[in-house]
Amino acid sequence: MATKIRILSVCGSGVVTSHMVANKLVDMFEDEGYQVDTDECNPSELDGYLMRGEYDFIAYSSPIGDPHGVPAFSAMGLITGLGEDEFKEEALAALHEAGK
Repeated sequence: MATKIRILSVCGSGVVTSHMVANKLVDMFEDEGYQVDTDECNPSELDGYLMRGEYDFIAYSSPIGDPHGVPAFSAMGLITGLGEDEFKEEALAALHEAGK
């Protein structure tokens, strides 16, 4: 049975880029054996999302405020294609550290 993870994807408007990143994350981490649930928001909605749910990590393409202890990684590499492997390594390390 696949381990469930929740990821919050954050971009400037909370619509197009965050959705594109979220889809990429689902594919990336399902290939690693995870069952992935994503939410998308903009930076001003971040606190509300973090208050309402628990996330394993945040992928952001716009500057964000305090992630309240949730690991947060720049998703620009997922958008440009430069740095995808580094993003994946960082996120997998955070998941493994959390016991997932």
